[in-house]
Amino acid sequence: MVDKFPVFLKTENGSNFYWIVDAVRVTEYQRIGSKWLKQEWSARTLPERWYVNDLLENVHNNVLRITEDEFWLTVPQNL
Repeated sequence: MVDKFPVFLKTENGSNFYWIVDAVRVTEYQRIGSKWLKQEWSARTLPERWYVNDLLENVHNNVLRITEDEFWLTVPQNL
């Protein structure tokens, strides 16, 4: 499990970036072509909590942990 929050992740193909604030709060940035979509959500149900845990534990081997600097160099801050 994660010792310290926040955690910054990206998918291997670089289309999704996750800012996991704590065990239930997530901000997801999705790149669609040249546009970006920002979604802020809270894991309130058990399946949502499992999803956050799967991301943190990299259950499907499709996410990479990145630094906060790398995150903000890639994701637009004005969304």
